[in-house]
Amino acid sequence: MTTETVEQIIQTPFRFEDVPLSQLTAHPGNVREDLAVHDRFRRSLRKKLRTPLLVTPQADGTYKVIDGHRRLLVMIEDKWETVPVVIDDSRAEDEAGQYVDMVTTAEQRVGLNTREKAAALFQASELGAGVKAIATETGWTQKDVKTAVQVGRAAKTMEAAAQAVQYAWTLDQLEALAEFEDDLEALAELTEAAKGNNFAYRLRRLRDDREETARLAKERAEFVAAGVTVIDEYEALPDSATRIHELLTHDRAKTISEEEHKVCRGHVAAPAEYGSHWVTYCLKPALYDHAVRQSPGSTTTTTKAEDKEARQRTIKGNKHYKAATAARREWLNTWMTRKTFPRDAQVIMARFVAESTLRGDDLGIGDVTSEDGTRMVREWLGIADASRVGTMTAEIVAQADARRLALFPFMACVASYEKTTGHKDNRPWRTDRQGLSDRTRERIGAYLSMLVQLGHSVAPIEQAIIDGEAYDGTEHAAKVSAVKAQEAGQDQLDPK
Repeated sequence: MTTETVEQIIQTPFRFEDVPLSQLTAHPGNVREDLAVHDRFRRSLRKKLRTPLLVTPQADGTYKVIDGHRRLLVMIEDKWETVPVVIDDSRAEDEAGQYVDMVTTAEQRVGLNTREKAAALFQASELGAGVKAIATETGWTQKDVKTAVQVGRAAKTMEAAAQAVQYAWTLDQLEALAEFEDDLEALAELTEAAKGNNFAYRLRRLRDDREETARLAKERAEFVAAGVTVIDEYEALPDSATRIHELLTHDRAKTISEEEHKVCRGHVAAPAEYGSHWVTYCLKPALYDHAVRQSPGSTTTTTKAEDKEARQRTIKGNKHYKAATAARREWLNTWMTRKTFPRDAQVIMARFVAESTLRGDDLGIGDVTSEDGTRMVREWLGIADASRVGTMTAEIVAQADARRLALFPFMACVASYEKTTGHKDNRPWRTDRQGLSDRTRERIGAYLSMLVQLGHSVAPIEQAIIDGEAYDGTEHAAKVSAVKAQEAGQDQLDPK
């Protein structure tokens, strides 16, 4: 039995050649409106062209580009002499087919997502490729390559990120995710948050909790090393326990200092009532011959144990609001520094400014010159030197493109609102006597709703403010509002 080898000649309309750059012209009807040529792409292409351009001949002897307009733009910038191309003679007279090809070539070429790139660069590194070589070939910076390799090495992180299939992870987010490589519960929480477009808020919460846990453990160890008795729960203190700074000598002549009280048998350290820090107390001031300074409103008819549930709810809410404020301001930093804005976004911003100024809204125009407001505006404008704010602001406004001028009054209004909305006392979320007035909370809710229209993904505690509901520490308010928004057909603007 013999075996014959049959050679099959495949007919193809393609020819591979190097042609002078001067003979290439962009297709006048290129369907890709945004070429999205970024520095990384430029650096990669300047190292080596991996994919020739697809072109078709024209009657005058030149070639029209069908696929490769982004590459062509960089080649023109860099004044290439010759360009490797694939010539498709069959499309020379077929203009309709040229448009079809522009679609099909784009459809057949799907880029890798950031997680896939990180995994690939990690494998390249494992197989001996150096950071510098990878950076040169890909156009990535060496810093980003190092980060990608580090992320790719974090197997649990990569596995968790893969669960959010539709989420467009950035390299910075993957690096943040890798911080919790050894905490499967945190990885799962962050992955779920990414699916719900709430990654920044959850990341801030987890980081805050981790930092607080480490700090409290360190402070507790210092008290123990100093020989101070430590009580780990505020509720375990007797109702008579009083903070040292509220103690007076028995004749009420002067206050008792921390140092002076250390010799008292009732001297202990325990968590503060609402704060995330340790405080020193005297367990029984009357027993140890101390008087107590009476603070306004300090009397209560309930015990520490009876107040535990409300106190824990307040502590949790304060933590959540702090994280939400930090995440919101990170988003604002990104929004305020973007170069262009969709038409719908411009209208929303202009309307917000008009309403705030015309009604003399003290929240929207009253606090822009505060220290907090000035700091935010300075950051958004990129002014590092605080002493030059006035001069540099005038220069920036004078030189700004007319389309960007409308952003500046919006910055001022937002900075003013943030003075109250993001205040360090966390009062805006509270609905008890320590919270802000209903009217102020309502206006803050309207402000947050405006940010949602622009693309900000609110935290559950912010959603509770928008809905005018008390925050119970769960996702309930956010879920309810998401359903309402879907039913009403509300669409958010693209935040990118």
